[in-house]
Formats: sequence, C-alpha cells, structure tokens
Amino acid sequence: AIAGDFRPPRAAGRGWKADLAEASAFLRDAPLLRLLAWITGFWNMFHQMMIVPLILHVQENLGLSAQVYGLVLMGGAVGGILGGLSGGRVARRLGAGRTAQIMLLASAIGFAGVALAPNGWALAAMFFLFEATGLIWNSVSVSTRQRAVPNRLLGRVNSLYRLLAWGMIPLGLGLSGLIVRLAEGLLPRSAALQAPFWVAGLGILLMSALTWRPLARRFAALAATGRP
Repeated sequence: AIAGDFRPPRAAGRGWKADLAEASAFLRDAPLLRLLAWITGFWNMFHQMMIVPLILHVQENLGLSAQVYGLVLMGGAVGGILGGLSGGRVARRLGAGRTAQIMLLASAIGFAGVALAPNGWALAAMFFLFEATGLIWNSVSVSTRQRAVPNRLLGRVNSLYRLLAWGMIPLGLGLSGLIVRLAEGLLPRSAALQAPFWVAGLGILLMSALTWRPLARRFAALAATGRP
C-alpha cells in the first residue's frame, strides 16, 4: 500500500549467469562485506555446535525440566529483543567497527558461560547475553551491508552473502555430534556433552583475535572512502 516504485532498474536481455557474475564481482571487491560474511558464517557454525547438545546438557547435567528449558530459551529471546532495540544506539555511541569487535568478543564469553552455568537462572542469563550481543552485531552487519550495496545489486549480493553466512550451519550440526562422540571415548558423558560449548567458545575467541584489527581497519576505510 506504500506509494512509489521500489524495483531497482535492471538491464534488459541479461540472464541469471550475468546477474550472478555481477554480484560476485561486487562482493569479491568488497573486503569488509566478505569479512562480515565469513565471521557470521563461522559464528553460525559455532552456534549450531552449541544448540545441538544443549537440551541433553540441560536435562542430564543440570537436571532441569522441559518447562525450565523453555524459560531458559525465553531469556535468550528477551536478550535478542533488547539487543535489537539498542543496537543502533550502541553503534552510534561506540562506532560501527568497535561495536562489531566488542560484540564478537562478548559472544565468546556467552559460549563459555553456557558451559559453566550451574543452574537454570545462570543459563538464562548467559542466553540473554548471547542473543543480545548477536542482535547488536546483526544491527551493525546488516545495516552496513544494506547501505554499502547498490539497490540494483542488493538482492543478488544478499543471496551470495547468506550462502557464506548460513552455509556453515550444517557443518556446525555435524561437528557437534562428532565432538560429543569423540569426547565420550575420553571423558565422562557429562563432560562430553559440554565439549562442544568449549570448542565453540574457543573458536569464537580465536576468531575475535584474528579479526580484531581487520574489522577496525576495514570499517575505518568504509568511513573514509565509502567503499566496503
């Protein structure tokens, strides 16, 4: 019902291969967007590594009921809502690059906190932190992408970006089960169920260390030149 023309102009007589090639070339020449896509992809992979054994950890290690498990997830939902609402203000106060750095590092604390949480309250608090940092990261990452990509390329570049960002999810699912299976041969089952949490937390911590300077450098370049 909104008046106006919101369809970007498109060159006539072109096929999908040419369209895809144009979007691929744009993403290839946008180092900040590529970095954000890979970070998001690995973050999603580690997230799935944690989610798969979580319900068994809650039931067997913490002895919590299905109802409490639902409330734990609700803590994450509340954190996500507040993170989404505050993401813009946080980014304006700290700057986009510094916000991305801090939220990525803080999410590593959330991963480790899931493994260390002794009860449902602590676990819900970790999920609150976990989802709040994730949504603030998304506020920076998605808004940067939408501003940087020309309207006529936005749909195609988003598709390629999500191929990287979401394509890692199945890998995380498989790795989680593999880690638990291998850990059960060396550790008690309670520790084996926690092993993916530690692997994911260490993975996020390493990724944060490796990308700390590149994030600052490339966001600074975006501010100076307008090129992602």
